[in-house]
Amino acid sequence: MFKNTLFLKIILIFTLPALGILYFSSVLVYEKVQSFNEIDGINNNLNYLTITEKLIDSLQKERELTVINFLQKNNKLKLDEVRLLSNDNYEKLQIFFKKESFNSRFTQLNSEIIRLKELRIKIDKSNITLDKIFEEYDNFNKFLLDSLYLLKPIKLAYDFNSEFRNIVYFLNFKESTYIEKTMFISYFMNSNINDKVYGLLMKNYTLQEINKDLFLNNSNLDIVQKYNSKLNEEYFNKIFMLRNNIKNKNFSQFELNLEEWDKLSIENIESLTNIYKNLLTSLDNHVIRFKNDAIVEKQKSLIFLAVSFSTLISLLFVLRNIIFNEQKSFHKVQKHKEVYELLNKANKFLLKINNRKKLFSNICELLSENNKIQFCFIYDLHSDEIIAQDGELKLKILNQSHFYNDKNKNNLISKTIKWETNIIINNFTEKNISVFYEDAKNLNIKSMASFPIKKFNKVAATLAIYSNQLDFFDHEVEILFDKLVGDITHCLEKIDYEENRLIQEDELRLSSYAFESSEPMIITNDIGDIVKVNQAFCNVMGYPKDQIIGKNPRIFKSVHQDKRFGDILWNELKVKGFWSGEVYNKKSTSEIIPLRSTITAIKDKNGKITHFLGQYIDIGEQKDKEKVLEYQATHDNLTGLPNRLLLLDRIEHAITKVVRHKMVGGLIFIDLDNFKEVNDTLGHHIGDALLIMVAKKIREVVRDEDTIARIGGDEFIVLLDNVGNNKVDAKININNLAEKIKEALNSITHIEGKVNVSTPSIGITLFSDSSVSIKDIIKQADTAMYVAKKQGKNAIEFFD
Repeated sequence: MFKNTLFLKIILIFTLPALGILYFSSVLVYEKVQSFNEIDGINNNLNYLTITEKLIDSLQKERELTVINFLQKNNKLKLDEVRLLSNDNYEKLQIFFKKESFNSRFTQLNSEIIRLKELRIKIDKSNITLDKIFEEYDNFNKFLLDSLYLLKPIKLAYDFNSEFRNIVYFLNFKESTYIEKTMFISYFMNSNINDKVYGLLMKNYTLQEINKDLFLNNSNLDIVQKYNSKLNEEYFNKIFMLRNNIKNKNFSQFELNLEEWDKLSIENIESLTNIYKNLLTSLDNHVIRFKNDAIVEKQKSLIFLAVSFSTLISLLFVLRNIIFNEQKSFHKVQKHKEVYELLNKANKFLLKINNRKKLFSNICELLSENNKIQFCFIYDLHSDEIIAQDGELKLKILNQSHFYNDKNKNNLISKTIKWETNIIINNFTEKNISVFYEDAKNLNIKSMASFPIKKFNKVAATLAIYSNQLDFFDHEVEILFDKLVGDITHCLEKIDYEENRLIQEDELRLSSYAFESSEPMIITNDIGDIVKVNQAFCNVMGYPKDQIIGKNPRIFKSVHQDKRFGDILWNELKVKGFWSGEVYNKKSTSEIIPLRSTITAIKDKNGKITHFLGQYIDIGEQKDKEKVLEYQATHDNLTGLPNRLLLLDRIEHAITKVVRHKMVGGLIFIDLDNFKEVNDTLGHHIGDALLIMVAKKIREVVRDEDTIARIGGDEFIVLLDNVGNNKVDAKININNLAEKIKEALNSITHIEGKVNVSTPSIGITLFSDSSVSIKDIIKQADTAMYVAKKQGKNAIEFFD
């Protein structure tokens, strides 16, 4: 299969996208499985967050009670309880680290526990300062909070990572708030803040604002609103003043006492705790959605992978069948192409050959060039001869040739001659009807065909072809070889015709003149009587042949040809030997047809005229084209109205008519007002539509015998060669007509849905003699039209 290069090419074209999809689906499955596996990471991070937050919370309470006990020495019992809680939380964190194999963190945690125990001993012995207590506890919680930043982000769980990071910001903010609460308690209990504690408090303020901003900037609107809604306004206002006093060291300005501060700060811490719970709830929602999506996406990706894989396999099988069928068709077409090329080569020399044996020899030589044809020969019945390429196969055929002309013999050639039809054997081993049957395998012969070559409908020869391919002679190949055989037949007949050429020279000479062209032709004898006529001439003139033969061409004569025309034609034939020109003949239907005629004198070898050959070309279409060109030269392309050239001619005829009949003629000059505005604002296509509508409206008003012309962009002229017998009546009549034209044009209110702002300005002049030139008449009407424009447009004025 893979030796099939066409298959490989097409399989690459079609399967590369499928492989790409398969690869993509595999990667997708891998990603979804990885995403699903990230659920354990999410759970670990959540567990660590929960344990760590509880430990931080217990340490915050432990720090507060430690400070109170350090200053008042009266809360040791509560402090011991909180220390036990912190120890318990530390143990839970140690268990978590061991379970998750966080060796480096486990070591650090143990170091922190040892430091905490040492700190508690110093506190119990009062061997420590207040600022050191704050600093140490702050470091413990900082270690725990920083460890949250070190947690590995969860791949593909972007919302979870963002929410988790924001919770860490919040816990840092909450830690700063707790530190502030405890430091203020120490102040109220001690009535003083030393410089070191003051420094720690100022640093804590900075961290508090940073973490609050990070938290709020990374929170969604719902969390921000909950934070603002739970904010204790009283606490906020008092703490604001308290902070300012602390920052400015105005300790005497405090308005709160310990009890009030404790109440306010506890409410604030509770609010922050509630916000933390909301954050956890939101994070849990993200986790649930991520888990559900991961499960669904994993299932989808697995289904997609299965579908992609099955599609690829199916595609490979389908492509294999398609390509094998297509390549089979390709080889078949290639075979037909090669045979067709043989025919083309044969056609190039068939017409040049005038020898029968050379023709057969060249055909065999040409067919042998095809690598799928093992051997071929032609058996010539006329000479009882085998024509083939020299070699062992030809010798074997020659030994059996005496059997071929015997119709009673059971072989391929004799049957072809007897039945006068093609014989196709597409599996050579099936029937023993050839001399090559027994040696077919050694000779690499797998199929064969025999074709009768006829001449004048009689078998003159047979063409036998042997191929090295099974089923070589399919229906299309048989048709192609039939075409070759047909061409050979024509060539044989041509050779016979050529041999009889001298005998039939006169007849062939006359026939070549009369019938080798599709043009209408007649042949007359030396006195002009028709002796030959082709069908093309009969078709053009509408006569059957039997009504033309023996008649003189004068039967086609029309009134357009007089005696003088005939004399000139015959004189030129006698002097020059030919005549060419246009004639107008009368068809059988009495219709006159224009023809371009060429008459040639046919002479014998002594130079004596024996016949005349008349050749004709129907030029009716050419005449029609001339009429079209004449119309285009005298009419406006847009409106179809006469143009200035035709108008001038009509005015000249009108002047002659009014002088002859003593009448009064008139000229109406119409110019469209605001036409440029129509073109500029509405577009040239609207302007063209307006001009066409104007021409139509004027036609509807004037008489059929009057001339309407378009002489410029928006200028029209109406010529009337009879508007009255005197100028008084003429002026009344032409004014009435101008009013109708004006009214008709003003009725054009819209063009293609657009408002028409154009109106007509009309100038009129009358003429009754030839004293005024054509140009002056037009100029008079033009002048009157401009007077109408000056009067405010949409008016009618006469030239005085």
